[in-house]
Amino acid sequence: MGYDDSDPDWVEAFLHPKEALGLVVQLAETRATGDAPRRPFAAPPGPAAPPPAVTMLGLLTRARSAARAETLWAAVLRGRRDDAAGTLVYRWPGSPMRIAVHLDPDADEGPIAVEFTSTRAVDLPAAPELGTMFRQSPR
Repeated sequence: MGYDDSDPDWVEAFLHPKEALGLVVQLAETRATGDAPRRPFAAPPGPAAPPPAVTMLGLLTRARSAARAETLWAAVLRGRRDDAAGTLVYRWPGSPMRIAVHLDPDADEGPIAVEFTSTRAVDLPAAPELGTMFRQSPR
């Protein structure tokens, strides 16, 4: 596990993939009080007629057993578990995102895809983009 507290307003730690079912897990805490001046930021202009937005659902991962998933996502990281059609789903209060875990005792553990939903069809590449697969889910 790595740990960095060099910034007084931001502390972070990382779980190594060997400890976290093939994933790098970042834990972060802000200690900013809100009294510090904000950095100026001007957003670039968007497209004139943007398509409907997508909604990010979270990460679909794979674990060899429910016990391994439960240890990381519930016992260590305090997620609340729901089961949905053979997939374990972990959520955290205040977060719209979730971690969905597909169980496969014979496969490598790790990420499968970043899942999203949308009211429109989204043209997705057949292969990973920058090492990441994206999958449109019905929700």
